[in-house]
Amino acid sequence: MITVSLTLLYLLCYTVSVEANSKKMEVLDDILQRLRAANEGIAQAKADFSNEFEVAKSKLDRFNDTSSSLGNSIRDTQIEVQAEKNQITAMQTTLVDILSRLNDTEQDLEGVHDDMSQSEEKLESIKESFNLTLSKLESGRKEEVSSRWDVLYSEKFLNKKLTREMTESLELESTGNLLGVFVGMNITDDVINYLKRRHEEDMVCVQSGI
Repeated sequence: MITVSLTLLYLLCYTVSVEANSKKMEVLDDILQRLRAANEGIAQAKADFSNEFEVAKSKLDRFNDTSSSLGNSIRDTQIEVQAEKNQITAMQTTLVDILSRLNDTEQDLEGVHDDMSQSEEKLESIKESFNLTLSKLESGRKEEVSSRWDVLYSEKFLNKKLTREMTESLELESTGNLLGVFVGMNITDDVINYLKRRHEEDMVCVQSGI
């Protein structure tokens, strides 16, 4: 009886032990599954973080490249701006020099203009004096010619036939050839005017050296 009880007790303890071990195994399996899930989550998180890190690093590299490029562009632009400023300064200096020369030239031109004005006044005075002298000479020449030939208006000659003796009696210098053409013709007003005109033309030719 006691032996049976011990056997039953052993079986009961064994059963309880097996059941306990089975529950422990289930718990352990559950823990292992959770650990595996946690590890997989951590691995995925690491992968995601690594990807995001690479993306962020790539963006940062591109930003750094862009910043460097912009910096170079800004430096190049600053150099170009400085060069333009230097050119503008040089042009301003050149313009100032040109303006100074123009002012000097303008003053010289004003002096030349004043000299020309004075010269024009002198030339005008000389021209007036020359014209006056020429007028006097012309008037004197005409008076001389008229006085020489006006004798033909006298009663002794006018409307009379011109003879060789008449030409000799006139005693007019350098008129023999002119009068000789009209010997045998009546001395009219037209003839006298022609003689005056021809005599005047001859005097002009002589004065001009023709």
